[in-house]
Amino acid sequence: MRAIIITGLILLIAIIAALFFLYSLFIEKPKEDIGDAAVLIKEHSLTKKYKLSWKAYSLICVSAFFIILSFFAPLIFTIKTDSEDLNFNATGAIGDTIGGLMNPFIALGGVLITGLAFYAQYKANDMQRELFILNQEDVKHQLQLQIDHQNKQNKMQQLESQFYEMLKLHRENITEMRITGYDFEEGKEEDKRPLKKFEKLTEGRKVFVTMKTELEFILKLYARHYTLDKSGFKKCYSIFFSGLDEYTRRNPTDKEFTDLLVLARVQHRYPSSTTYTNNKRKKYLDGLTMDFNYKPFSGHASRLGHYFRHLYMAVKSVANSTIITDYDDKMTYLRILRAQLSNHEQMMLFYNWISDYGHDWENDTQHFFTEYGMIHNLTWDNLIDNQFISSQVNYLRTRKTNLRKGKMFEIDN
Repeated sequence: MRAIIITGLILLIAIIAALFFLYSLFIEKPKEDIGDAAVLIKEHSLTKKYKLSWKAYSLICVSAFFIILSFFAPLIFTIKTDSEDLNFNATGAIGDTIGGLMNPFIALGGVLITGLAFYAQYKANDMQRELFILNQEDVKHQLQLQIDHQNKQNKMQQLESQFYEMLKLHRENITEMRITGYDFEEGKEEDKRPLKKFEKLTEGRKVFVTMKTELEFILKLYARHYTLDKSGFKKCYSIFFSGLDEYTRRNPTDKEFTDLLVLARVQHRYPSSTTYTNNKRKKYLDGLTMDFNYKPFSGHASRLGHYFRHLYMAVKSVANSTIITDYDDKMTYLRILRAQLSNHEQMMLFYNWISDYGHDWENDTQHFFTEYGMIHNLTWDNLIDNQFISSQVNYLRTRKTNLRKGKMFEIDN
């Protein structure tokens, strides 16, 4: 009987130990319903850090064994037995015997359990403190994310507001463009009546049409007498942009070509008494016509300088933006801007780039033409027919790109 009781006690202790072991395995698994992965990892680390060790579980089992043993001790030590060595009935008062023998074990188990309880409470308090700090950090992180998101939204709204304001100013720049010039009233040629001069105004987008005509007249005249290359183009554009008088002042020795332009200007402004039609007045050489109604080669720096700077800043603010990082999103804005440019504006922008006045439009670090298609609608077949101009078009067409989708020029499709 005594053996059965002892065996049962041992099995009971084994079952308790097994249950503690299974519980320890269960609490090691992290909870899967926590949204933030970083918080999940940190909380799981804290759980492992503050989990009771196997030594603590062993002490709990030993304490449980002593406490449970104390309940069965009277039966174990008073049961009759054939062996005199295990017969405790003759040892005096059984209560004194049991009390003297078992009380230390009960006290020891109680002390162990109490100590473990204080230790577990201490670790639980410590873990709660660290979990509180962890949650505070998570709340701070989430708040910072919200602040960053709001700041980004505010910056995006500011960028959009700035972009559309620049778009409005661009349209106003076009509207305010005007050139005060002149034209001549024709009479009948058989009457041989001299041309009569009157004032004429060119304004709005028509200014770009006449400016393109004027620039191409200078280029064609130069190509008649010299080879049009990079340096020759820059000279012609400088005369067109700054004006013939300013160019002559800066380059007093360069008179061979400028004298040709002076003669053309005189013919355009002061037709001879034998000139009775505007076609004759504007025709300088075979195939070259000064088809514009203002003083030739007077310069356009006051108009184009401001226009190109403003347009460049509008494109750059979008293309180089750190707020808009997606290429397609940038192109959405730039297509809106490009839609405001007429074909003649894009051709003048192309000429401005060749002259190096607009070098920053397309170079080794910025690719506003090839990547962002700011002259995608360039009708290159309407440019002057010249090998140098064609080579510049082909340079842009064949330049390697990383972001652009589709052809360089619309008419190439």
